[in-house]
Amino acid sequence: MEMRVAAGRWTPLLLLATLLLASNLVSGSHFRYGTMSWRPIDATDTEVGQTILADPILVRHTVAFEFKAAYRRDYEWGKFFREQYRPPNVAGGTQVWKDGGSCYTEDSCSVLGISNPSNYMLFPFIAQGFYVGWEIKLAVGRSYFELNVTGPNANDELSDTRRPCVSPFDTGDKPLCRGGVPSGTQYPTTQIDPTTNCVGSICAGSLVPYEITYPDFVSALTVPCEQVDDAEPDYCSPWSQTYGFFFGDSDTTGIPLSTDVVLEITEMNYEVTNVGNYLLGTASFYHTYQEAGVPKKKKDDFTPWTAYFTGGNRLTYSTDRLINNHQGRFRLELTVNLNYPGEVIGKQGYVPNNSPVMTALPVLPVPYTGRSEISANGMLATFQVAGFDPDIDIKAYQGSKLESNEKVYYYLGSPRKMGMLLANQVPDMKYPSRWNREDYEAARKECYQRSCAPTGADAAPFVLVGTGTPGKGATRDGSNAIPAGTNLTLGNNFTDLANGFPLFTYEGTCSECANGDRTCTSLRLLVDGFTTETPLNFTCERYKPWDNKLNLAHQPERLYLDRYSGVVQWETGINPRDVDNATYLTDFWNHRDSGDVSNTKYAKRLAAKGTQPSPEQEPLQPGFYNVVFDVRSYSHDPDCHLKVYDAATLGSISPHTGKAFTLPAPGNGGLYTEAQCKAVDDENMIDIAYVSVPLDFLLFLYPPASWCSKSKCRNTQAGITTFRDEGFYGTQNDVNVLSTGSCTICGGGEWNLYDVSAAGLTDKQLNLTDYTVCLQDDDCKYDFDTVAITPAIEADICKRNTPPKWVDQASAGNDDGNTPTPRLADRPTWSTLRVVPSDPTSALASDPFIDGVPIENVYPGLALFLGQRSSEVRFNLTAVDEDDCVEMQILPIGLFMGYTMYTMTEDGLTKGTQACTYKDATKDRNCIYNMKLELIRRIGTTNQFYRTFIWKANDTLPQIQDPRPPNVIVCFIPFDNYQIGVRRCVNIILSKDQALFWVDARPKLRELFLSENERNDAFEEIVSKCGLSVTGPNLKHYENPCEYTPADLTTFYISPGQTLEFYMTAMQDSGNPPIGIYISEGGTMRANGTVGPPEGATFEYLEYDDKSGKTHLRDPAKRRFTWTPKEGQQCKYVLCFIGNNTRELEESIEFTSTFFWTRPFVPIPALLDERCYTIVVADQQLDMQAGSFVDAAAALPSLTSDCGMTFSMWFYPEGTTTMSLATFGYTKPGETDNIVYMLEWDPVTAVVFHDGITVQDLGQYYRLKFSTGQSYIIQTDAEFCVNEWHFLTFTIAPNGNFVLYLDGVETTHYSDDDRDFHVVAVETGSMPVVDGKVEIIGDILNNNPGYTGFLRIGSFDAVQTFNGMIGDVRIYSRVLTAEEIGAKQFVPLTATSEVGLEAYYKFNDGSQADNTLGNPQGNFNKYRAQPPASADPDCNLAGDTFCNNDVRDAPEGPFGSEMKAKGQSVTDLSGNNNHAIGCDDANCRKESTMYFVFGPSPITPPCPQETSPDVVHVDGGTPIAISGIGFARSQWLKCSFSMSDGSIKVIKAVHSDNSTIICANPGSPDLTVSALEVTNGGVNFFTNFQIPIYMMERVVSFPETGGKVTIKDACDMIGTNLFSMGAWVYPLSQSSSALEDVISLIGMTSNDQTGLLSVRYDGVRFVVHEKIGNTETALGESPDAPAHNMGEGSGWHYVMLSGNTDRLVLYMDGESTELTATSISLSTCDLELGTTTTGRKAFFGYVEEMSAFSGFLNACDSYQIMWGN
Repeated sequence: MEMRVAAGRWTPLLLLATLLLASNLVSGSHFRYGTMSWRPIDATDTEVGQTILADPILVRHTVAFEFKAAYRRDYEWGKFFREQYRPPNVAGGTQVWKDGGSCYTEDSCSVLGISNPSNYMLFPFIAQGFYVGWEIKLAVGRSYFELNVTGPNANDELSDTRRPCVSPFDTGDKPLCRGGVPSGTQYPTTQIDPTTNCVGSICAGSLVPYEITYPDFVSALTVPCEQVDDAEPDYCSPWSQTYGFFFGDSDTTGIPLSTDVVLEITEMNYEVTNVGNYLLGTASFYHTYQEAGVPKKKKDDFTPWTAYFTGGNRLTYSTDRLINNHQGRFRLELTVNLNYPGEVIGKQGYVPNNSPVMTALPVLPVPYTGRSEISANGMLATFQVAGFDPDIDIKAYQGSKLESNEKVYYYLGSPRKMGMLLANQVPDMKYPSRWNREDYEAARKECYQRSCAPTGADAAPFVLVGTGTPGKGATRDGSNAIPAGTNLTLGNNFTDLANGFPLFTYEGTCSECANGDRTCTSLRLLVDGFTTETPLNFTCERYKPWDNKLNLAHQPERLYLDRYSGVVQWETGINPRDVDNATYLTDFWNHRDSGDVSNTKYAKRLAAKGTQPSPEQEPLQPGFYNVVFDVRSYSHDPDCHLKVYDAATLGSISPHTGKAFTLPAPGNGGLYTEAQCKAVDDENMIDIAYVSVPLDFLLFLYPPASWCSKSKCRNTQAGITTFRDEGFYGTQNDVNVLSTGSCTICGGGEWNLYDVSAAGLTDKQLNLTDYTVCLQDDDCKYDFDTVAITPAIEADICKRNTPPKWVDQASAGNDDGNTPTPRLADRPTWSTLRVVPSDPTSALASDPFIDGVPIENVYPGLALFLGQRSSEVRFNLTAVDEDDCVEMQILPIGLFMGYTMYTMTEDGLTKGTQACTYKDATKDRNCIYNMKLELIRRIGTTNQFYRTFIWKANDTLPQIQDPRPPNVIVCFIPFDNYQIGVRRCVNIILSKDQALFWVDARPKLRELFLSENERNDAFEEIVSKCGLSVTGPNLKHYENPCEYTPADLTTFYISPGQTLEFYMTAMQDSGNPPIGIYISEGGTMRANGTVGPPEGATFEYLEYDDKSGKTHLRDPAKRRFTWTPKEGQQCKYVLCFIGNNTRELEESIEFTSTFFWTRPFVPIPALLDERCYTIVVADQQLDMQAGSFVDAAAALPSLTSDCGMTFSMWFYPEGTTTMSLATFGYTKPGETDNIVYMLEWDPVTAVVFHDGITVQDLGQYYRLKFSTGQSYIIQTDAEFCVNEWHFLTFTIAPNGNFVLYLDGVETTHYSDDDRDFHVVAVETGSMPVVDGKVEIIGDILNNNPGYTGFLRIGSFDAVQTFNGMIGDVRIYSRVLTAEEIGAKQFVPLTATSEVGLEAYYKFNDGSQADNTLGNPQGNFNKYRAQPPASADPDCNLAGDTFCNNDVRDAPEGPFGSEMKAKGQSVTDLSGNNNHAIGCDDANCRKESTMYFVFGPSPITPPCPQETSPDVVHVDGGTPIAISGIGFARSQWLKCSFSMSDGSIKVIKAVHSDNSTIICANPGSPDLTVSALEVTNGGVNFFTNFQIPIYMMERVVSFPETGGKVTIKDACDMIGTNLFSMGAWVYPLSQSSSALEDVISLIGMTSNDQTGLLSVRYDGVRFVVHEKIGNTETALGESPDAPAHNMGEGSGWHYVMLSGNTDRLVLYMDGESTELTATSISLSTCDLELGTTTTGRKAFFGYVEEMSAFSGFLNACDSYQIMWGN
């Protein structure tokens, strides 16, 4: 980046200490910051008086104003503007107002007419907080006087200044009576151009001036003249002289109403720095709006009241370095509109309206930020305007709106709202002020003549070109010279009408001012009795010709604002002296002429990232800049859209901006639409649509500060003084600011020496960098003898200040003590930024919708905090500053107060009364509902700091009556006293325990959300997309076309490769977001303990995704489940989904106990709801009956004699006659079919003969036959059966070798130890060979182009039909070996891994989409949920059950004819697109059927899920029923059991149906847990679906309903005084609702009382109780002993209780626990296992190896017995 000095910018000025004493000559140079707001009053605003409070009409027209302002602290208070001050009132009296002679006409002035310095108040430091509560009166007046009537004068003329002038350009001075007309003659008022002071040929002195480019309402149409032109206001008080607060209305006489503002000091800053040294105060006062004494809500139908506070003047340029608007009039202007619907809205009660509330630092420091740098916001120098609207949208309590608080919109204030007028003193600080062009140009002439003449020459450097006449200048337009003697005034346009000369402007050339400042005049001051004279400098570049953009109020240059976020971007330059010629590091919101003059508007282009502007950017001057914002919110005024706006009468130009109003939409009869009236983001909307408030403060532009590194140096020596610190940073500590310890300041922070043109100045002298102050010791290599600096890395020593940052939560929403983390939510719908230019006349003003900075930088997203109604909200705001030293503040924006909240009725409606009064909320601070921040704290010795946000609640109120708004946004900023970090906004959402509903087609749901009184917009939007009545007879499917949530217990069927898609949509009757939707059961457990969708599935939020994958901000919330299962995932899955309106994070949900949300276990609350679905991933087969087939002819041309062919297929025959399986052939034109190959299933009756006589009929068996067109036949033996799966394969080699396989390639029996012998057929032969090659079907077709081939899988014709099912069909254009066939027989193919695979048909093509029950979301089948018998036939919402009406959305389960295959395409999965087609009625038998059906084949991976029993005896032989899905009727169906020695036992399975098989327990040599696996194909057991089988010895099983084993008279063998009893126990219960009796001694004591000593189980551990009579005592408990599936281990535990007279010990799994010794002594007793006794909880589980001893056993004994010794 090139760095060089920029020439010709701003001229150096001297900073002289004496000028700091000149504030007495600067009107109001003490103003720093101000803002105002208003609110309706309430019953506690007793200050307004009982007369108003007793009258509802007056209350409705009365508002309370809140005023905040900051001024210079040590300004001479009481000297000017009728200012007075006093300390706080004391008990029993009121303090007297004091002043130093600031007013001349009132008794309240302490020294009438005398300026008394001893009474000036400078607020010197006494103690921190000393002046808090002091008051300053900011009065209404003009100069030293009230606004009043004076006179009459000698001409009997009065002066009446009680009315402030309406126009800023109105002087209030009557025009001079000319031509002898009498006083009072009316002169017309005409708008005059202040740039010329002329209208046409009539110029200043004869007209009342009104700015033509800013049309204002004039004070009167005519003005009376006066006899003597006194140059004083006569009929109104001008803006340039008026101060005070004016309400905008008037009294019965038409006099504007005003008030003195009493400012109560709330903060005093004593830092004598540029950004310090101020006092901050607030004022509250009331006003009842009226017109002529009659209450009135606004000025007229389309004009609100405009209230304003004005004063003089702003800071100066010379002493205070205010770059723009120096010594300008400030004007805080807001609008008041009381015509909001404040009576009753439906059932909701009274709804008030408040104005927005703004806040800011009095002075905001902004560091220079070049284009190659970025600020904290990721842009150029950037900050955000802080404001909010305290109004609570009353509908938000019912959940119909996202945010409770109203949005605000940010605009740069117009010149009028900035005060319009500047003093324009020439030179600066030289009275009088030059408010208009005429005076300004005259003063410029005087200074030119005095300061810019050559030394010793005439002080009039103006020479008329060509004449040499002194005192005249050259014509600006180069016209002919004006004759000598013509009366010309410098700076004025003038026309000599008599001589016909054109308009001219005269000025000097600045040629004599090139060498720097010249003294124009001096300032004489009386200081301590001595008169001092200070030169005032003049530079012609500094005082240019009058320009409205510079000499009237204006915003800083190159400053842009986003109206939606309040983000301000400012292109400042690199530093005060160097041009910026770097490319942009980020997009900039600037526009400039692109040179495209073809555009009738201004051609514009974005200064985008990577571009370099031309010309190079000059830096802005360092110092103060004044900025004013106009902040707006919706007015709620119904007149806006209910009354006709007549632009011709009411005007079409805004008096604020000078631009045209947005007019009513065409064709609407002159009415604005309601949408137009709510479009507060339309800057040009008429004033009645919005409420506007001001924010006026200062920016301080400075070189970024730097300080010495603490890691390098000691930081004990004071460094450079900045605008805030005197050489040290990190030393400030008070309740609002915490520091880390001092750092020496080594650069930046402000600009001390202004003379950048002086040669040889170093960075140190320019106060940019001086890191020599850091080099203080040996470590830093500073040589004190030679004062020489050893070269060092500056970046390591003098570090630049960086802005503070937020410390985010590690996981969004997880409260770990850090700052709530932002989410990309609530984004605007536009993709580009909208900005408001500082220059309203720029091209950008007409086209504010432009590209800009990436939207994430402006809208960083909301942080979400989830709270509960009637519960406290608390979170930390933690910030870090990575600098070595820190002074940290964390500042709030928009904390809500209780006076804007409503009390609620028992049914959740507002009563129309405030939750707290304004007095309680603000003055007394007694309102519990006020938001607050605790004092800032530091985290240890780190650079992290935090403040705790607290929003208390009344936890005794029902949630529905909590008055706190349920959805608000509050914002915060971190500030290190030099730079501000990024604003963080937190969306606080308070949910209540209201019912949550899944959105579906239940009619009562529609009744609930679409009733007349409780209409829910969100639900209506959802159902509006449906198009069909949810109960209409035409609706066949809930999902079509709505995205409804499926009914609970719905079942979905899906095949691998197909896609299942459904939506889970949930909402609340309150509409309060947020809602979370999670998978609660049945999914995949993830690393963080949460449950995710099955492998390969997605479950994503829609519409407003926050990118975190966990949460969703909307209500309704919608997530889409999508899954395309793969091969190997065939199984039955049960997935449960929870909808949760407390917005728990997934990590905190106890998914293992879905319906028991907390411990101790309680029922699931109404704010949660769960729906469960069954998803069956199953293969499909092709079911054919009575003459149907699938034609796969597309694959035939690839089967040639070049490599031979292979054909394989799985088939399941059901018929008993000869059936064709597959037929290859072709058809010649005009001829019948020609068969090339045919495969047939042929029945044979097997008999046994003896001596030629039939001895026994063995029944019917089947064989596979293969034939060719030449009748060559090969066939297998007839040893096969129907109604089970078979696998056929044949291969034809190029040399004619033919092999036919049936059921694989093995030639041995199925199993040596199984009586079910299974003979495998493998037949070989040869095919006819012609010319050395066999002719294969593909050869025939390729050699005969006119032939049409066919491959009919299934029936050949009406005679040769096939009845049964077809599975996988595979066609290869090569010969597979026997080994390959055997390896692939039971394995689904992966097409990309196969060589020569020409076609592969799995027949997974069926779905209900082919029928009237279609699923538009995917090719899946949906089956009706089966509601419980108690389901409400009218769709009870609480049960979330299926609606039992006549319209069904799906069948109850799969049925054979639901997925037709006739005429349907069959997908080729080989990738060759050789798709097959099912025959239709035109080419197969009409009575035939063909359907896709769900069912397993031998290649389907079975999915076992449950066994009964799951505990079997080690001896073996126990039949085990295995349930699941995908069990094929296959002769290869087997079970596998793992043994304890590592071996595997395989057992033949018996097929009951597709969901149940039976295998015999093979037994085990010892106790073990065996892994049970199943296969349909004899090999390839699927380890993904293992089930544990417990092979144990015999055990006692105790049912949940109760069971008992009793050992009678046990006390005869053992006693309670010396005993041991133990057993292996396997608890199945997980409930802790009651204790389960496991082992008990029960009987009678010696005194005939019932006695009991019992070991019990509570779901987690074993506990021991004793009971004597009715007294029961707990004696102790074991360590955790989890039940089955509740923890580590198998669930078995060994429990022994052993006792004697002194001890009682419980042993559990070898661990001993000392218990309280039992006091029970039983004379007679029984020993019981379990119980059936009423009132005692039965044990549920198994007991094994029970033993009892008549002695006390120690731990070693117990351990030995536990393991059977």
